[in-house]
Amino acid sequence: MMSDNPIQPATTTTADGKPRQVGVEIEFAGLECRPAARIVAEVTGGKLQEVDRYRYLIEETGQGTYVVELDTQYVHPEEGGKAEERVKLESERLGRALEEGLRTAIGEVTRMYLPVELVCPPVEIAELARLDEMTRRLRRAGALGTRESVVYAFGLQLNLDLPAMDAGTILRYLRAYLLCADWLRRDIGIDLTRRVLPFIQPYPKTYIQRVLAPGYEPNLGQLIDDYLVYNPSRNRDLDLLPLFTFLAPQKVRAAVDDPRLKARPALHYRLPDSRIDDPDWGIVQEWNRWARTVEALAEDPDRLQAMAQSYRRYLEDAWFPDWAEAADAWLK
Repeated sequence: MMSDNPIQPATTTTADGKPRQVGVEIEFAGLECRPAARIVAEVTGGKLQEVDRYRYLIEETGQGTYVVELDTQYVHPEEGGKAEERVKLESERLGRALEEGLRTAIGEVTRMYLPVELVCPPVEIAELARLDEMTRRLRRAGALGTRESVVYAFGLQLNLDLPAMDAGTILRYLRAYLLCADWLRRDIGIDLTRRVLPFIQPYPKTYIQRVLAPGYEPNLGQLIDDYLVYNPSRNRDLDLLPLFTFLAPQKVRAAVDDPRLKARPALHYRLPDSRIDDPDWGIVQEWNRWARTVEALAEDPDRLQAMAQSYRRYLEDAWFPDWAEAADAWLK
């Protein structure tokens, strides 16, 4: 059974002394936006506001605004992007009524295979248990996860505050994740649907070798430059583009032309699938898995250095045992 108690990391505050927080985004099917939004409003005590049929805001929660929406830009009138412009251009000649009808038709078709997404504001780590209460209520109301259908390529995403945003801290967490990634994927058990889609691709071997090299101690500008050379894509399981866009927006947007890219002062961790319909799965469980591995390793420089040395040998030796198995000794 999943734990209801989130693990507190060794460093619980950010550089400015505020408690570290986690933002959560979770995708699911089986439940339409309005009933899902009502559940969120009931759990948070917030005020429900309908933006359109496929987007609802839950405000005045004491934590920030929650959003429940169909995860596609076609059906939201205020959204930009090329797809939205195509809809507008085609519908302007026929008037607003047809435009609204077109949006509804698109929404009705796409909701059959695109997820409803719950976007939560950043909350303190201890508050993750409340989010699990929310997912339990959604599950009882009929929310379905990735494993319900081969077309449900849904995910869970954690936006994780760092203790600080200097180059040294970011590098420690990046290295810790690279050393834990194979073990995490095995321990989580990635759904086949997510394996064959490009949403959460591992980092390229050449980049891993560069980052784990003993003499690699870049300043922030060089760290960002190197990341952009090897990873000009949002499709990484630990996506640093939102963080780097927050820190150096012009540099990142010059290298990555993707209107979906949002600046965030946090790590963007894309978990392989959403199991909201599994009573033994939860957000706290996934945070605790991260805390026991990546957080703990990032805060232990001697173990981090020794494990990196072992992993470099693994990358150079084709006969080395499976790294996920070898990592057991380091992570357990």
